[in-house]
Amino acid sequence: MLYDKIEAIFNKTVYSRTERMPYVFLFSSNDFEGLCAKEFPIKSARGHTLYGCFYYYGAPKANRLIVFDHGMFGGHLSYMREIEMLCRGGYLVFAYDHTGCMESGGGDTGGFSGSLYDLDEVISALKQIPELKGYEISVVGHSWGGFSTLCITKFHPEIKKIVPISGFVSPKDIIYQHLSGIASIFRRRIYENELAKNPKYMSCDAIEILKNSDTCALIIHSPNDHMVKYKKHFLKLKGALGDKENISFLTVPNADHNPTYTKAAVKAKHDFQAKLKHALKKNKLSTAEECERFVNSLDWYKITEQNEDVWARIYEFLRD
Repeated sequence: MLYDKIEAIFNKTVYSRTERMPYVFLFSSNDFEGLCAKEFPIKSARGHTLYGCFYYYGAPKANRLIVFDHGMFGGHLSYMREIEMLCRGGYLVFAYDHTGCMESGGGDTGGFSGSLYDLDEVISALKQIPELKGYEISVVGHSWGGFSTLCITKFHPEIKKIVPISGFVSPKDIIYQHLSGIASIFRRRIYENELAKNPKYMSCDAIEILKNSDTCALIIHSPNDHMVKYKKHFLKLKGALGDKENISFLTVPNADHNPTYTKAAVKAKHDFQAKLKHALKKNKLSTAEECERFVNSLDWYKITEQNEDVWARIYEFLRD
């Protein structure tokens, strides 16, 4: 009985569809003067469509493509500030919504391994586009997308560079991290059930994959990240891979789960989350008008402000 409850909570957390929330503002290409966006949907082998766009300013760098992989509980527009920063660096960027997220089809996300399943399909599809023949592909991803970024070279070893941000080592590691307390007795059972559903991607472990990869990686994390814990993931990666010349590690202090954010943005995001929790508790976001007022009361540029120093390091890594 207890296991059934734990499994139900687990499934509700990692398998539910993610839709746009009316009380959260999402940037689009229209919010950045001169930023171009061209839609490019991709048909998944599972029968649904993955919604994606190419983003760029002016004439981007020749023969370079960056794929951006978003985190769980959002879509790629949740990361429009990060995508715009990559475009500002002169790159052509392809970003998309994962299965079960925002504008993409699919009844659910496919769990913790779903991001890797999608990224594999997306890169395979992009490699078939004649106009991109010969392009050097790099991948940047955050959290759930950080995991898939860490592991993608198992399926596409030709990828030149990866930038995993706040990524977890493996689905097993993140399941074991979050099933704590009394729920820890069900860790193995939950993981084995997940493994049986999708062994090709659930079994992937970034350490084992990167040990045998020549792809250059810049792995970024913050020590006070409670979503994907620094010690259990970043330090585990660094301990196992720190002697590899093709892998670099960047620690960004006091940035929580968003190492590319400024300190002011991290604080502003905390303040937003507290205000949102209070408003929901008081049932103050039950109408479209209330949601609109709430959204308009906040400075979304400040909440998502990007850390120029961290991005300078990313640009340097991608440029080399």
